[in-house]
Amino acid sequence: MNIRGWRALGIALVSGALAALAMPPLYWLPLAVVGIVAYVWLWQTAPTPLGAFWRGFVWGIGHFAVGSYWILEAFYVPPADFALLGPPIIAGLSAVLGFFPGLAAWVSRRVIDRWPSLGGRYSRLVVLAIAWTAGEWLRGHLFTGYPWNPLGHVWAFATPLLQGAALFGVYGLGMVTFLILAAPAAGWRASVAALIVVGAGGYAGVMAVPPVDEGGVWIRIVQPNVPQSEKWRPETRVSQLTKLVEMSRVAGFDRLAAVVWPETALPAVIEPGSPALAAMAQAVPPQGLLLAGAARGTLRAEDGVWNSLLVIDRTGAVVAHYDKVHLVPLGEYVPFHKQLAPVSGLIGRGSFEEGEARVTLEPTNGLPSFSPIICYEVIFPGAVTGPGPRPQWLLNVTNDGWFGLSSGPYQHLTSARLRTIEEGLPMMRAANTGVSAVIDAYGRVLASLDMQQEGIIDHRLPAARAPTPYSRWGDWTLLVTVAILALGLLGARLWNGRQAP
Repeated sequence: MNIRGWRALGIALVSGALAALAMPPLYWLPLAVVGIVAYVWLWQTAPTPLGAFWRGFVWGIGHFAVGSYWILEAFYVPPADFALLGPPIIAGLSAVLGFFPGLAAWVSRRVIDRWPSLGGRYSRLVVLAIAWTAGEWLRGHLFTGYPWNPLGHVWAFATPLLQGAALFGVYGLGMVTFLILAAPAAGWRASVAALIVVGAGGYAGVMAVPPVDEGGVWIRIVQPNVPQSEKWRPETRVSQLTKLVEMSRVAGFDRLAAVVWPETALPAVIEPGSPALAAMAQAVPPQGLLLAGAARGTLRAEDGVWNSLLVIDRTGAVVAHYDKVHLVPLGEYVPFHKQLAPVSGLIGRGSFEEGEARVTLEPTNGLPSFSPIICYEVIFPGAVTGPGPRPQWLLNVTNDGWFGLSSGPYQHLTSARLRTIEEGLPMMRAANTGVSAVIDAYGRVLASLDMQQEGIIDHRLPAARAPTPYSRWGDWTLLVTVAILALGLLGARLWNGRQAP
């Protein structure tokens, strides 16, 4: 069956949207099989490489429109000044992201047309899987990158099946996932092989995950659950600070090595000598530190404001800080905002300054060294630790209150889990309205507070594991994996050439 024209594009749009329903928090995996098989079929039956591009492009529009719908929630948070911009921005974002599945389809068809000896069912799938993976990698890097919902996230319902990310990262996991989900397009033998791979991968993953180690220092995560519509109202500043301090000081306070507050926990800019620092000092344990997400300023207004993580001691002094490096375009950062001040105030809700570099913070109170990650930064593979000695854990502070009860916060949590697997490091995650969590070095959520819950998590810091291949060599491990597959294709091509009459 060969469907062309608008009907083919309609199938592409619907099948791409269906595949997105396999992402967190739904995990409707059979729809991912349907969506990826449809993508392969549309690619195979396209009359030309350009036709394959357009089908892949429209598939991507459907996929990313459904996968990113949650961004709309931010536009409707009161006062909702920019509500009308929401739908066109989602449509535009989906079109930009749809380019990458389209590019993968075009490039792979060009390769097949150039070397027909690669035209076997299995070889074609491998070529397309490599092109798909290159597209996902480019999506995560071009124009500051947006690696949201890579294909490997469909396995997040089964932690053992995520463990391959420790070897070649989430992009390599996505390549294997593409081959597994697309297997029915290559016939029953490929489908059986895919089932064997999934079973073996699950077994190997279980064997790689040892029992939980509970021997670390005690850390308290505070989730105040302040609605985003109320967070920056001036009249709530005192009550919010009081609430954070009171939640920090409940029973068990004296044993803590650290209290963690979420991103921009206070609705105020913290400057040297700020009166809020004295109050924040009350949330510092006797032998510990307060790790607080906050907007950081200096005494000079022209310097700007940073989205930061502050390390505060018992005296109220800021003994260390980290300024967010990877800002959300337009959401947190307006290019040339200082030069275009009258215009930048009309876009988004202001602009933070960009931090200088990723850092590893090494407290002096016995708290193990850690790498701070603020909100959006956690979605970037291989970019959550700084240079120098390896940290012992990851700290992610975030505010997903902008996105209500949508799928966005759960997908964000999945990205956080993948970073722990890739790096072999545990993570403590504090979110304003959820999901706050303790995640071990294998991506298991050991404790959590769900969306729109108020509360605290007291938990020992899970142990780090030995450095993973991905944490040592990053995307070079992916490149080696791709090279092995490419060499296999070359060998198949040479073999087929010899067998030809």
